[in-house]
Amino acid sequence: MLALAAVSVVGTSLPTATAAAAPESDAAPTSLSLDEALTRAEAASVLVRRARADRALVASRDVGASLRLPTNPLASFGAGRRREADGSGRAQGVQMAAHVEQTFEVAGQRGTRRAEVARQLDAAGWRETAARVETRARVRAAYVGTLLADAQMAASRRRVDLVRQLVDGVRTRVQTGAASSVDLDLARVEQGRAIRDRAAAEQSRALALAELRVLVDLPPDTAIMLTTVLGPPPQRTSAVGPLLARAEAYRAELKELSAEREATDAAITRLSREATPNPTLFVDFQRDLPGQTYLGGGVAQPLPLWRRNQGELAVARSQRDRLGEESVLARREVAAEVERAFRSASVQAELLHAIETEMLPAAESAVDLITQGWRAGKFDLFRVIQASREAAESRRDYLVALGALWEATIALDRAVGTP
Repeated sequence: MLALAAVSVVGTSLPTATAAAAPESDAAPTSLSLDEALTRAEAASVLVRRARADRALVASRDVGASLRLPTNPLASFGAGRRREADGSGRAQGVQMAAHVEQTFEVAGQRGTRRAEVARQLDAAGWRETAARVETRARVRAAYVGTLLADAQMAASRRRVDLVRQLVDGVRTRVQTGAASSVDLDLARVEQGRAIRDRAAAEQSRALALAELRVLVDLPPDTAIMLTTVLGPPPQRTSAVGPLLARAEAYRAELKELSAEREATDAAITRLSREATPNPTLFVDFQRDLPGQTYLGGGVAQPLPLWRRNQGELAVARSQRDRLGEESVLARREVAAEVERAFRSASVQAELLHAIETEMLPAAESAVDLITQGWRAGKFDLFRVIQASREAAESRRDYLVALGALWEATIALDRAVGTP
């Protein structure tokens, strides 16, 4: 949950903007907006950098795929002394022979290799996009979680101040004889609860800041001033249909599967072309005895009788069918993710609205009225403490609902593929 801890808080209003108010060091705090955090995180993200390196590795395959000649030329040379006896006498001399050959591609194999690499590069690019989407979702969750932790901490501090004022008021009433020591003990117990809740809120904030520092690549104990306003996220749409259409258009995982299937089609085309035998041109020069020379050439053509890439083609076709099945299943899963996140965001938005407009104002108004009645002698201290706790619970419920709404919205954006 983005609302990190179920801390009891109470106050008059929720801060519209929060900051890392208590610096961890003496240095000036680093101002950080949500957009700046996203930019820094993308540059430092392990996921993005690894995906970018993988994409560069795939791109390097085009160097080998672009070669125009499939093999190096082959040259051979031989020499030896030869003696030959015939009817006219004995002849002798040095015999020499030279052979040069080069294989050529005639079925456009080079183009199919480059097309396969291009499709693989598309798939790697979508994997990089998916890594960037996931990184942005994590940073938004950590940033909003830190804002919520700041809001909880600020509210818990306000509650400590209010309870301290209550303890001082009860102590004064005890000294004047208007209240008993039991009331003072109850007030002190409530003060202890408020201090405990403040400590829990400060711990939650510290953990949230630590996670945010890691994501945006800031050194430990760096003081951060969060400048983005805390509030409900904007509503994406009132219907799930447009979101499903956007997921089909933007979800990187679906695009990656499509690109991988196209790469497999390109591999099938390449293997089919490579089954066509490549001719080899050769030139021979030979000298037997002085005056006996031979210069000629020819073409060597393999016969595609037994080996025609049957095994590789069978594997590639099976891989293409598997990717087709994965695409169907992935679309089904994406649709389910979008619908779940949309329903969750809708419910959380309604809950947040109810708490903000009904429960929270009523609880805070009750605290003010009962406190005034206690001071006038109409209510006992227990009613004041109970009302204070209920207001704190209402404030906590508001922050929890706000965090849940942000969590559902981030999940919805991740499901659509455009956080």
